[in-house]
Amino acid sequence: MKTTEGSAESAPVAVEPGQVNSGGKVSLLNPNGILSFVAQGTTEKLKLSTVATEGQSFEKVLRAEVTAPSDNEWGVQVQVASAAAVEKDDVLHVTFFARAIKSRQESGEALTEFVFELGKDPWTKSISYPVRAGKDWTLFQMPFKAAESYAAGEASVIFRMGYEPQTMEIGGVVFENHKKSVDIASLPKTNITYPGMEDDAPWRKAAEARIDQHRKADIAILVQDAAGKPLKDAEVGIEQKRHAFGFGTAAVASKVLGNDDKYKQHLTELFNMVVLENDLKWQSLAGDWGGGWGIDQAEKAVIWLNEKGMITRGHVLVWPSWRNLPKSVKALEGKPAELRAAVYKHIADTAGRMKGKLQHWDVMNEPFDNHDLMDLLGQKEMVEWFKHARKADPKAKLYINDYAILSGGGGNTAHRDHYEKTIKFLLDNGAPMDAIGMQGHFGSSLTSPDDLMKILDRYAAFKKPIAVTEYDIMLEDEEVAAKYTRDFYTTLFSHPAVDAIVMWGFWDGAHWKKRAPIFEEDWSLHASGQAYKDLVQKAWWTKEQAKTGADGSLKVRGFLGDYEVTVKHGNKTQTQMLRLVKAGSKATFKLK
Repeated sequence: MKTTEGSAESAPVAVEPGQVNSGGKVSLLNPNGILSFVAQGTTEKLKLSTVATEGQSFEKVLRAEVTAPSDNEWGVQVQVASAAAVEKDDVLHVTFFARAIKSRQESGEALTEFVFELGKDPWTKSISYPVRAGKDWTLFQMPFKAAESYAAGEASVIFRMGYEPQTMEIGGVVFENHKKSVDIASLPKTNITYPGMEDDAPWRKAAEARIDQHRKADIAILVQDAAGKPLKDAEVGIEQKRHAFGFGTAAVASKVLGNDDKYKQHLTELFNMVVLENDLKWQSLAGDWGGGWGIDQAEKAVIWLNEKGMITRGHVLVWPSWRNLPKSVKALEGKPAELRAAVYKHIADTAGRMKGKLQHWDVMNEPFDNHDLMDLLGQKEMVEWFKHARKADPKAKLYINDYAILSGGGGNTAHRDHYEKTIKFLLDNGAPMDAIGMQGHFGSSLTSPDDLMKILDRYAAFKKPIAVTEYDIMLEDEEVAAKYTRDFYTTLFSHPAVDAIVMWGFWDGAHWKKRAPIFEEDWSLHASGQAYKDLVQKAWWTKEQAKTGADGSLKVRGFLGDYEVTVKHGNKTQTQMLRLVKAGSKATFKLK
């Protein structure tokens, strides 16, 4: 992230509460800043401490450790009363730094929300500013106007913490009232950026060269008459029908089988790979989430998808923590032999029932912080899960899957190190693991294309295909979301080890975060959706019209996949289907 002004080395300095400084600003916090904030709500879920920091313009920060989830984000929060009066339409400006120490978010980020509101019913808010902080200190700045007038102490300054368990630090908080003396547009504001975002960034040419090398090949066409004589100037139409690379999405079985024609139309037109989002998770099959459909609905949906020519993925056989297992399995915690047998039976029953219908299975999900089963049964149980999955469905490609590998910025992290060690352990111990899955849930901490390549290179050393199994991006800035979608897909498509990118949903009407990459709830296209279509169905799509030379031949370079080739000479026409593979493909037409 960058801002139009300021940096981690030069944060604004707060003035005394209620006092006006030389610039005409009034501080809305007391001199202790963030250290004066106290816990509110279900306070037993939150541990607060003051921590010294180095290398920053502030010496101490507030560390907030959320120990249990809340029903809503305001269920637990830190707050302080405003230290000075505010009038309606006053221009306010908040500055603070934040970073994640520990997070369960797939992006590796810690979450909070800065709120300035009336401290009593009806809780009128002047700002609700969502924050996603990565592992490095990030400066956040936001100007806004007061929604109404508040006396000193009447409004609350809040950082909400009612999320999944996490630990984050906040420091350098400055909250000032500029009155009506400045144009709000002149104040610094956090702009989300990432290295390599520039249109002329050097990585782009390198990526295009890799795409040409790894994702394209030559189509050689030869046109002859009935006697085998070459036909010059035969008209040849070459039209791609399907990508070899997997461009996929998560979908909902009830939608796949339902009457929403628009949902099914976009699903089949925009993607060639589908994973059922929740329908094959063990908790869903066990009935813990209601519904009562069991595996029947999932099976019917997969059959429908197969009939449409989709590659289908199964998600997930073992998600090895109590919070992601059925209640009936948690009840076996003190009976390891029965627990082990229950897991094996689930794999055999589920993968066996779907045998031949799914091309991929996520065998194990998120082992970094989902390890209750391994803690109880031993690390080698992971190997057994893969072996049992292979036995149940010998032809399915078997994946491990984890989050915060691609997201959260570059460099080495404990999560990435653990994933590498886990993969090595599985392979060294004979697990029939065919491929590596990497989730890609992004917030405001965006990993640069160069860093994405370094991360991919690290895991490509295992000589296994890599798939992005869950991509989405949760940003309010539509333009940045679109640019990052473009650059993320371009980078991943250019890497030879990657063979698929699967969005975690494509429509806000059925999306876990209500911010799908493709469509809003009214089916209008997000900017990032347009970016996706411009790449997958335009820039990376081959459609050519040309004529044969004197020798009756024609060569076209196209993207790997399935093609319809139509040849016309005089009043004779012939059409063939052709599959373009990495080594190139040839087709001979004899017009009779």
